Amino acid sequence: MSLWRRLVDGLLREHRARQEELARVEDPDLLRAEWRAQRQRLTLWLASAALGAGLFGMIIGQLVYQRTHPDPWSAEARRPVILDVETHQDAARFELLITADRSLFYERYRPDGALSLRLPRARWDGGERQGRVVRPGGSFSWTVGQDGQDLKVLLVGVGGALQASDQLVEEGEDWVLKVEVPLTP
Repeated sequence: MSLWRRLVDGLLREHRARQEELARVEDPDLLRAEWRAQRQRLTLWLASAALGAGLFGMIIGQLVYQRTHPDPWSAEARRPVILDVETHQDAARFELLITADRSLFYERYRPDGALSLRLPRARWDGGERQGRVVRPGGSFSWTVGQDGQDLKVLLVGVGGALQASDQLVEEGEDWVLKVEVPLTP
């Protein structure tokens, strides 16, 4: 508060000094014009300083905001997140369901007796899941796990050909990759 008080006192002293000088000067209009020019320069300087301070504050605020709010269009923000991996099995079929928060792009590779799916840039924090399913005429094993930035799904038939189908379907706000293996010959 004392800073403001000193500033006000300084302005009042300056105003009194101008009034006294006006009384002494022969041409008070010329002196008033000079003071007006000084006030305009001071006002311009103060406005420039305020504008500079405002811009500096906006830059700092934007830097802080970007740290706490990532760009929604960045590659990391658009990266699909795997919400759940679950299996269902009955007498007729085995299903592997991979639920994601957005549509997935995936690559399919079908070597003899296997199915390999690669989901580029899909993130899953659930570790590796695997299992083995016994069926008439053979069995197969399945594995789901993170491989770098990709999610890998592998089904390998043991003792017989593996017939598997895959499809991506939308269920509400989520997307589900369904891998289905018939268990009956």
